[in-house]
Amino acid sequence: MLEEYLQDSYEFLVIARKESDDRDSRRYYRGSVFYAAGAIEAFLNYVADSFAKAHSLPPHEIAYLNDKNLVFSAEKGKLIEKVEFHRLEDKLKLLLRRFVPQFDFKSTTWSNVMEFKHFRDSLVHPRQTEDEIKDIEYDKKVRSGISAIIEIMNHISRGIFKRPLRKQLLDLIPE
Repeated sequence: MLEEYLQDSYEFLVIARKESDDRDSRRYYRGSVFYAAGAIEAFLNYVADSFAKAHSLPPHEIAYLNDKNLVFSAEKGKLIEKVEFHRLEDKLKLLLRRFVPQFDFKSTTWSNVMEFKHFRDSLVHPRQTEDEIKDIEYDKKVRSGISAIIEIMNHISRGIFKRPLRKQLLDLIPE
């Protein structure tokens, strides 16, 4: 799904940039934002699922990536998993620190991912009744967000799988 989400995000960006009607262009920009955010979530879920199936990380890290927490149940006399949601950026940090130790969290890429996440959150939980964001602002935020998401995914892919993302996905980085 993550590949399709990235492709959909890119296509919505292309459509939004061609659209002359402001209302319609914002609709496509928002679609691009939501698909890009879904892509990074799908990527994290894929990585977490891969580690869970391979048992190749400590159980507490696998649980963390899968939005769980291991706790001891005195009643059952064993460790049990409880649902405990973890922030996207914290999961990314776990993977980057473990598999890309040289990654710079003060880099433009990281800053752009965080700005994009905040932008997405502002669209999911709006504080105003109308979308007053200008097309030029949408365009800038979406292009930098998609680029940063693909770059972060590529860093993690290289660190974990020892190979970059497929060229087809790297080609989706907006110019």
